[in-house]
Amino acid sequence: MIIRVNTKEELIMLKMKKVLSLLVSGVMTLGLLSGCSGNQSQGSNNDSSDASATTAAATQAADSNAGGAKKRIGISLVYKGDEWCAAVADEFAKQAEKFGYEVNIQDGNLDNETQIKQIENFVAQQYDLIMVDPINAEGIVPGIETARAAGIPVMSFDSPAAYDDLVSYVSWDSYETGQIIGNYLHDRIKNEMGGKANVVRLTMASPVAIGERIKGVKDALADLDITYVAEQEYEGNREKAANVVTNIKEPFDFVIAGQDNGAWGAVSALEALNNKDVEVYSMGAYGEECFTTLQKGTSNYRGSVAVSPSELVKSCYETATEHFEGKTDIPDRVNINLDLINVENINEYLAR
Repeated sequence: MIIRVNTKEELIMLKMKKVLSLLVSGVMTLGLLSGCSGNQSQGSNNDSSDASATTAAATQAADSNAGGAKKRIGISLVYKGDEWCAAVADEFAKQAEKFGYEVNIQDGNLDNETQIKQIENFVAQQYDLIMVDPINAEGIVPGIETARAAGIPVMSFDSPAAYDDLVSYVSWDSYETGQIIGNYLHDRIKNEMGGKANVVRLTMASPVAIGERIKGVKDALADLDITYVAEQEYEGNREKAANVVTNIKEPFDFVIAGQDNGAWGAVSALEALNNKDVEVYSMGAYGEECFTTLQKGTSNYRGSVAVSPSELVKSCYETATEHFEGKTDIPDRVNINLDLINVENINEYLAR
């Protein structure tokens, strides 16, 4: 597969020269983090009550629109060229029918001004609600202000907006992302390695979410005898991550990367060194590259945390339904469920 960019942060870094004046360091949330191809409808573990709640919400939305026009929602994505974002767009289109909404899905194309114009168009067309995955947390504020001045509610998803008067922000907990990987490795290290291991951590100074993930891992391993032989910045770049790993002289057992590009860089370095023993984990992946590699089970790449497009979109529509029903206790932030995927459970995960 062609080497792809997994997350919004990486995509934006690649286009930094074009959008430098729009970016504010540290305010963007990951992604992503992730991508999906033919498996975009996969979701997190949900019990029967969750499924019933989803069905009920969809039924209520459809009933509320019965006898009148459907509620219309304008949606601005961050960049449909990314595999995960394209899967999110597909889910918005697919689930709209179930929830009884008419939707207009637009591609922000990593350009803040494009997103603002899209919001302005939604306002001019008098949409009932606007959802936006902001390219820039502060840069999107003028567009949101235009919508709010027209009395149109706004939600953000995936990444935050620097604006208080939103219906909600639907995303996931970055610290929990680190905890999921950390807890999994904690049990492995305790039960299989006598509670002792050497670990390399690949991190990024920006966005803030990557630091939260790294902290989640470290806290989960705090009671074990862990030696961090390196903790280095790789700037979301595979080549830099590979160079970091190549230059480490001390022996180590695990590499934990803030997101998937760091993990793939580490994998390429280990393969070049013919090191088949070190295990590599990322915190945020979704799509063909990670799924296929885990299914083969022959790589140093051993696991990640998957962010489901289906789960994200379902939570967005459920939150919109609560808003249209007039509920006043909608939380400011809604975090979706996350999944650990690894060589042991990948086939089960994809079969859902």
